Formats: sequence, C-alpha cells, structure tokens
Amino acid sequence: MITVREARIIRRSDRLITPWANGAGTTAEIAAGAMSRWRFSVATLEASSTFSPFPGVDRIFTVIGDHPVSLDFGDAPTVVPRLSPTAFAGERGPECVADGPTEAFNVMVHRSTAAASVDIVDIGAAQDVNAGGRLAVLVLVLGGRLTTHLGPVEPGDCLLVEQGSVRVSGPASVVIAEILDRT
Repeated sequence: MITVREARIIRRSDRLITPWANGAGTTAEIAAGAMSRWRFSVATLEASSTFSPFPGVDRIFTVIGDHPVSLDFGDAPTVVPRLSPTAFAGERGPECVADGPTEAFNVMVHRSTAAASVDIVDIGAAQDVNAGGRLAVLVLVLGGRLTTHLGPVEPGDCLLVEQGSVRVSGPASVVIAEILDRT
C-alpha cells in the first residue's frame, strides 16, 4: 500500500542524516517517493570527494550554501556557482571539490518512471503551490519566510505538496523542485 500525504512542512531539524553510499560524506534526506522513484536531500560538502554512481538515475545538483563547487566528470572541472541547478546522469560519479564548507540540494529520480525540474524563485504575494498532476512539489526556503495555513516555513524548512495545493506568501527566496510521472 502506498500512502501519499496531501501536504506537510518538513523542518530542517527533522531531516534524517545518512552517510553517502560511498562513505565520502553525508546527506540529510528531506523526502522520498514510493519505491525510491524520487528523492530530495541536502548534502554537506566540506572538501573533495567522489559522488557515488547511481545507474538509471537522473540528478539535479544545486549549491545552496555559501561556496561554489567544481565538478569533474573526467575531462575538466566545471565550476557550479551557487543557485545554479546542474543536471547530470547518475551513472556519472564526478569528483567534487568545494571552495569551502557548503551545502547542495539534490533531486534524484529514476529516469524510466520520473522526471524532475528545479528553479530558484522569489515569492512575494500570495500564490498557490499546486501538485496538479505531479508526483510532488517541494519548496525549500533559502531566505525570508513563507506563511501557509500549515504554519510558517523558515529558512532550511520545506513545504512538500503531493496532492492538492497550498497557498503561500512571502517574502522568501526559495528552491522549487517538481517531480513528474513518466509512466
């Protein structure tokens, strides 16, 4: 049986911290879909490491901390600036070098059953966050504060909408990640 929650706030302090599959760092899981079709998490990056390969998975990597990182897929390092969503195939496990202690928001989806998008936006006036046929919509507050009928969403907290919609108002700078069903 699959249980889908309509909408909820996930506090930064409630995230489950786990080691990376290759043991080179940690990630704080925000939420995951049924049968691991999708996952939202925030990784802590403090030095150089190699990302674990995830065959059949598409990733979107977004630096949300204070320092950019370089990803090297074997040809040459590419600087990933703060708040610049970067998509790549999970089979590719790049070398990652952080310019200083930082965090990165990660979205991972099994490409045969789901697709994802990530945008950075500012929310001011009231608007709806609507699942509208998506498997999930996640709003991660970077700065400011969101007001919702579920309660306030502070920096580092997330609003997850899996069904229906939630009215939000800011001002807040946020990451919005959407998971679409491919089946």
